Amino acid sequence: MSDLGNYDAQSELFQALRTDEELASLAIGGFHNLVAEQDSPFPRVVYSEINNVPSGHADNEESRATVNFQVSIFTDSQTVMHEKAMTKAIDRIMKSLEYGKYDSENLFETDTGLYHKPLRYEKNFYGGNE
Repeated sequence: MSDLGNYDAQSELFQALRTDEELASLAIGGFHNLVAEQDSPFPRVVYSEINNVPSGHADNEESRATVNFQVSIFTDSQTVMHEKAMTKAIDRIMKSLEYGKYDSENLFETDTGLYHKPLRYEKNFYGGNE
């Protein structure tokens, strides 16, 4: 990575998620940034950038940035059985992009009746100075 200022982590992630054949076949509700469309079927994947901050400097220039994403799987009672396969596919994709997982939860949202599995990942991007 030679130019941190021109790197678009969100586009890279979206492209990797939507072009993975296994995950795309499971996530029939699609891939959404921040919020899913109300009428999207389940299961669906919602991703959001949690953090993207400079975390290293050399020669008075940013040499490293740390990026955190949350990739969430939303299922309902008819599609919850796909959660495990989707989790494995997302982990594989994120690993291929050199992200490390640092958190995962199993949630049930009582107000919506949905199963929500947030997966959190982190990656350090390096510029040309380090």
